[in-house]
Amino acid sequence: MKRLVYLFVILGVTTLYSCGGSGSEKVKETNEEKTEEKSGTINDCDDFLAHYEEWVDEYIEVIDSYFKNPADQTLSTRYLELMQEAMEWSTKWIALVECADDDEYKQRFEDLAKKIETKIQEIGL
Repeated sequence: MKRLVYLFVILGVTTLYSCGGSGSEKVKETNEEKTEEKSGTINDCDDFLAHYEEWVDEYIEVIDSYFKNPADQTLSTRYLELMQEAMEWSTKWIALVECADDDEYKQRFEDLAKKIETKIQEIGL
């Protein structure tokens, strides 16, 4: 079970960390179309990273609790939900080409990904 969880953690962190690369013109066009999204969506780099940082903090808290008590079904369920959300964050980051291409935002995103990686190492995975 631990190996499966570890696989998901590595997959999520790797995906998030590696998706900060440059985007294609098609992605840029799609991003321009998405600027008129419904209210409640993340529209700019600062908002995105603020929400992502909140998610990272929750993720770290949950994985810490989960590995201290893996038999807790509630933690297990929340952990799996957060792993699915990790893929969504990656997709959102790619869509925000102007953020991923900006060195300041890219560094902030990478720092948050490293925060997860550090916690995983502390847990001993």
